[in-house]
Amino acid sequence: MRYSDLGIGALLLFFSLLAPGFLNNYQLSFLLQVLMMVTLAQSWNLISGMTGYISFGHGVFFGVGAYTGALLLMGGAFWWVAILSAALLAAALALPLGLLTLRLRGPYFAIAMLGLNEVGRILANLWVDLTGGGDGIALSPLLSPVLATNYFSMLALAVLATLGMGWILRSRFGLELRAIREDEEAAEMLGIDTIRNKLIAFTASALLPGAAGAIYAFYTSFIDPSSVFLPALNVQMIVVVLLGGRGTLWGPVLGAVLLMSVQELTWAEFPALHLALLGLLMILLVLYLPDGLLGAWKRIGSRYG
Repeated sequence: MRYSDLGIGALLLFFSLLAPGFLNNYQLSFLLQVLMMVTLAQSWNLISGMTGYISFGHGVFFGVGAYTGALLLMGGAFWWVAILSAALLAAALALPLGLLTLRLRGPYFAIAMLGLNEVGRILANLWVDLTGGGDGIALSPLLSPVLATNYFSMLALAVLATLGMGWILRSRFGLELRAIREDEEAAEMLGIDTIRNKLIAFTASALLPGAAGAIYAFYTSFIDPSSVFLPALNVQMIVVVLLGGRGTLWGPVLGAVLLMSVQELTWAEFPALHLALLGLLMILLVLYLPDGLLGAWKRIGSRYG
């Protein structure tokens, strides 16, 4: 990482660590959700921002992680064991799914991932003996970690996600992923193992949503198929990355803060229009701000700097 990145990261981490000391529970809950969105956006950024393979179903790993964490906690596992297990199970699921779907390109991959998220929701509804079906799973407050524990767990995830992205962006692996994004055929001609790199990125990107899903289940103390296999969650990940700047380190962080803040202010006023507004924002970003806010800032700087 560059020294400027380290300085920004250290400053953000400093204030995040102090937050529980001066924020009330409502404010701390909001910050936890921002950190969750940073984590999810960085995971989407790894596969879609770096390789150009647009995923509309990354939320399936979040849902799998939520149910895994909730069930393990109910079974008597320590909360940190449940989080780690949720992450590993999501990655284990991503490996065969990646082998099947990453051979598809363009809209075919996007449609396959969108269908995958719906399959996850249907299975959670039908597998009543395990998931509780439409009734969901309610966690006892005696089992769930307290708000501060969930907050620091999500903070650790967001930090790991951002540090990992920073390392990837400056590694040979990241260079090969960007080569795949620009021209996959040319990358193969240069000797890059595109299948292996895409599979590693896809599997690694599933770890974070899996762990975040488990923490979300602890935080809410209740999950059902419609809340953790939510199509809007996939849209939010995409909008956050597009807003901040895909394939960048701080784009997902900036996008998460801005989108979650605006969403918090407008949700109470326009609950029925929320998803439509997200879709409209995505279209506008693709048409008029394809490189996100960070990309626009760099263009302005290069023009007048």
